[in-house]
Amino acid sequence: MATRKQLPADAYTVGIIYAKPLEMNAITVMLDEFYQSIPLQLGDNNEYTLGRIGSHNVIIAGPAKGAQGKASISSVVTRIPLTFKNIRVGLLVGIGGGVPYPDDADVRLGDVVVGAPEYGPAIVQYDLGRQYTHETTVERTLNKPPDLILRVVDKVHNDLQLLEEGEEDFFAAHLQRFSKYPRMKNAYRRPKAVDRLFQSQYEHDGNPCASHDAAYEIEREERDPGDIRIHYSTILSGDMVMKSGEIRDALSAKHHNALCFEMEAAGVMDVFPCLVIRGICDYCDSHKNKVWQEYAAATAASYARKVLLSMAERVVDDLASHVKGIEAASSEASNVSQENGDKATEVAPKLPSPGTVNAQFHGNNNSGIQVGSNVGDITFGGPARN
Repeated sequence: MATRKQLPADAYTVGIIYAKPLEMNAITVMLDEFYQSIPLQLGDNNEYTLGRIGSHNVIIAGPAKGAQGKASISSVVTRIPLTFKNIRVGLLVGIGGGVPYPDDADVRLGDVVVGAPEYGPAIVQYDLGRQYTHETTVERTLNKPPDLILRVVDKVHNDLQLLEEGEEDFFAAHLQRFSKYPRMKNAYRRPKAVDRLFQSQYEHDGNPCASHDAAYEIEREERDPGDIRIHYSTILSGDMVMKSGEIRDALSAKHHNALCFEMEAAGVMDVFPCLVIRGICDYCDSHKNKVWQEYAAATAASYARKVLLSMAERVVDDLASHVKGIEAASSEASNVSQENGDKATEVAPKLPSPGTVNAQFHGNNNSGIQVGSNVGDITFGGPARN
């Protein structure tokens, strides 16, 4: 394995957040390069995967295995600034349930819903508000994604509109990245299961959906399996798993015809404003299952990669030259290591030759230097002897 570079914490400017391990797997496949881990600040209990997508150095973080909901994700994002102080862009990437509108948006399994609607809020916490006799009102408005990332969303959309006849979109290329990982390529490809949508009032009877009465299935125009569509919509976030087609439709109609339900965004937006990207893995009804989850995570991660490849690099003042110096030194060390047949992961810094130098230290009264003792000799040599 090639030696990985180690960049300073300030070199990272993009944070990608996931909620499930299967989402983390899909996101890391999109990295162009992996970086070596770094020491974390006291209190930062996250674990990070570090790397690069295009020209952007990214951190990838998520909650502990089995944790879900807005509380668990909120604790993750609040710890990020303890170590990484230059994060400028956030992406929440993963899976969600879709709200199908056969005569309008036509959301299908594997499509991507982005929390960037033309009108209305990006994220609504639908399970927080006031319950009256005949209705529930939502009282909380969450932060919208940063304007910078919304401009990139428009750029990605424009690129798709300009595709020429016969030209493939970015999904084809990005999903192909899974093929080089033997343990992932089968799980993250499009399932062979048929994408079936049933009427809202038709409840799952416990038998496999393939055996359900076709009379209750909603007929939709056949779509090419490679036609993955992107929908820009309000996303509904709450701690409850939505498994009712009728309640799904009612809540969607009440909140700007939202096209997606998920469980984490409400815990992120006010403390870590970001763009929410969800691959659709079910229809939020009683027929939901896990067959499409990996593929939906892959399409969401593919869109996230396209966003970062389309976004201009933002250089932190006085950092670019420092990072380039580290990269150059790391590359030189790697070359020396290969030439010498050294398999160590790090090259020790060159120390002064044995000898003694006279040094004078300068500092104010609060510097920790004892007055009258700021001149002395520093000796370099072998190990100390008793």
